[in-house]
Amino acid sequence: MDNLKELPQPFGFYRYILKADHLHFGFWPDENPGLSFESAQENMFNHLLSFFPPAPAKILDVGCGLGYSAFLLAGKGYSVTAIAPSSELIAYSRKKYGDSVRFKELGFFDEDKIVFESECYDIIFFQESVQYLRPLDDVFRKARELLKDNGLIIIGDEVCHDAEVQSLTAVHPAADFTIALSENGFRITENEKIGKNVIPTCEFVIREFSENAEAIISAFPADRTREELSFFLEGWKKQMEWYASGKFGYEIFVAKKDPFSMRPYSLGDENEILPMFNEIFKVNRTLDHWLWKFRDNPYGSYKISLAFTENSKLVAHYAGYPVPFYSAVDGVKGFLSYQIGDTMTSPSVRNIGLGKTGLLARAANYFYAKFCQDLVPFIYGFNTGHIKKLGMRYLGYSYIDPVTFWIKDLTRISFLKPSFMCRIFGGYSVEEVSSVSEEWSLFFDSVCDNYSFLVRRDAKYISWRYLDCPDKVHRIFAVRKQGRLVGWSVFSSQEKKIIWGDALFDEHFPEASRYLLYSLFVNEFSGSESIEGWFSRHPDWWSRQLEGLGFQMGPEPNNLVPCFVVFDDPSIIGRLQHYFYYTMGDSDLF
Repeated sequence: MDNLKELPQPFGFYRYILKADHLHFGFWPDENPGLSFESAQENMFNHLLSFFPPAPAKILDVGCGLGYSAFLLAGKGYSVTAIAPSSELIAYSRKKYGDSVRFKELGFFDEDKIVFESECYDIIFFQESVQYLRPLDDVFRKARELLKDNGLIIIGDEVCHDAEVQSLTAVHPAADFTIALSENGFRITENEKIGKNVIPTCEFVIREFSENAEAIISAFPADRTREELSFFLEGWKKQMEWYASGKFGYEIFVAKKDPFSMRPYSLGDENEILPMFNEIFKVNRTLDHWLWKFRDNPYGSYKISLAFTENSKLVAHYAGYPVPFYSAVDGVKGFLSYQIGDTMTSPSVRNIGLGKTGLLARAANYFYAKFCQDLVPFIYGFNTGHIKKLGMRYLGYSYIDPVTFWIKDLTRISFLKPSFMCRIFGGYSVEEVSSVSEEWSLFFDSVCDNYSFLVRRDAKYISWRYLDCPDKVHRIFAVRKQGRLVGWSVFSSQEKKIIWGDALFDEHFPEASRYLLYSLFVNEFSGSESIEGWFSRHPDWWSRQLEGLGFQMGPEPNNLVPCFVVFDDPSIIGRLQHYFYYTMGDSDLF
């Protein structure tokens, strides 16, 4: 007991209630939730040990606590150096375990030529110690310098999932681990989220502190012991609440030193991005198009993840451009999402890494952590059928029903012609527009609930998405009834084919779409033989209108499927499946 009195708090408190030198969280596997606390702690150590390469290997244990994990590692044949900045902790560890471990009173950012030799270690081990180190970028930069080629970082630590809670704790946001590891040249090989398996640790500490409060105060006679114990007890209670609400978690990261690193876009990167894009996709993407999409987007710019070699050659790219959404089905109403686009890897690196460790998957996961988690509920795009399985396995994609393709033969125009009464007395007119006003935003507000879940097609969006696009392939036509806007559509043409790229109509004026198409066929696209486009099956009233116009519905020729990466509520996939209205204009293929 005398040794315990010399320990700094809360280590002395923990050691008193634990009766052993494991100061770490326990791990209760799903199949065995009834473990004792001591067994759960052993289970956590053994679970972390399963990620270590076979002994012998040289290990740096950062933040070694009372030295027990370092002692166990040494007993399994590893060469262990263990550090902590506390003289009391190191003195305790040396006294009990110093015969087999080199203990040093040292902070991770301190200077020590013996401990911090360049490329010295096979493994750097952080067990619940990274939360005391910041910034993470500096932590992993130094770790990379200390590791041999292909060396490992192994981390088991708490993480935070809530910005408000983050301001109240030293625990790092979960996404920051992925960002900092990726930016400093580490390939994440394992990332286990085991928060639900460690919650009993909170229950145990709260119970033991509460039931043994007076005994602890007697064991550590000091003026502030009662106050300190109360402080730590209340902290654990908050912690358990955060775990229960999903605001806190516990994750294991295993990351290997790697010749590739990730970073976000930096000024001038387009000089490498565009040639790579044009080579891979065999197109001539212009700089103006790239700037319009990624720089001049009014909803946000430069949402781009890039992978580089050690000599700064671009080899992978994952990007999205922000778009505004509206939902009438979940109470959220307005939010931003990203439309995924321009995902690519250089042919020279496609054989490097498998599946989730491939460079495209790594660029994607970095993108999710950097730009998405806790910021947007989901991102979306459209995959061809042959890469659907790849997206599901390695990129975290979820899917809804395949794209529905609508086509109409225009060689029999009589099926499109509006009724005589509609043409003469309907009061409809059609005009091509080169600008849009606030009227278009008010029109969206008046009809959006009839579509339920869709990109917010207001004046700001239409201006950027179509009118500002430098490709100049989009033509926008408005339909009015007695001067009032009741619908609009966007078209392009290819030879004798009309591409119907986007549309928004007031369902109370079903003749408007027929009048528009007939007017355009007669006056703008004369001689066209077909009209085609994507339209989701929702809303039902719109599908019925398309069928009434003589369109045939079938599979999209490239077997395209809407894909999503969800960051918040998994049930949103069900709402997207049943309510999401999309057109070809919601992709980057139009």
